[in-house]
Amino acid sequence: MARQADHKERREVFAMAALRVIMRAGVDGLTVREVAKEAGFTTGALTHYFTSKDQVLIEASEVSAKLVRPRMERAARHKSALTALRRVVGESLPITPLVRGYWRIWVGFWERASYNPEVKRVMRDRYEEWRGRLAVIIRRAQDEGEAAGGFDAELAAQELVALIDGVSVQVLLGSGRIPVARQWQIIDSWIESLAEGRIGRPARHAPASPAQGLLHNN
Repeated sequence: MARQADHKERREVFAMAALRVIMRAGVDGLTVREVAKEAGFTTGALTHYFTSKDQVLIEASEVSAKLVRPRMERAARHKSALTALRRVVGESLPITPLVRGYWRIWVGFWERASYNPEVKRVMRDRYEEWRGRLAVIIRRAQDEGEAAGGFDAELAAQELVALIDGVSVQVLLGSGRIPVARQWQIIDSWIESLAEGRIGRPARHAPASPAQGLLHNN
């Protein structure tokens, strides 16, 4: 048992070191040599626990999830469901250097998931957990009368995840003028729409897809 505990502890040391490297230099700066140096070990010691960069990246993601998850769970316990939703979302917005570091990992995952099944599986599991967490709070808001009934909480959660992804990527890449105050304006506007029941409803008359439109015009 002691050897297993030591093995797990050493992996977490390397994962935390990888997390710090990513926050400082991004996923491209994540090398075996840099992680080993950051952790205070030799490269050979690191390769004893990890055989690829993707494995290090996945372990860093696991550690970041462990750090964020308890804060989200505390935020979700607020007596007001909509306030809980706002606070949980706030834990995911890139408004602090720490969370921006987490987003660097996540964006790096997007690219690597296109050819690595293990990374793709981790991403799928994370998204399912994230959507599920939001859907539970949204349903609570409906049940407790803080949000209008009749809309699909699962669809609303998907919409919110897509919104957070879009805002966060623009902030991370610097492609949009979205300072912290504007990020909160966007989220508060969405939550207000949720409370009024204007979220999570399929369009009454869904427009044809671009491909269908081309076929129809021809």
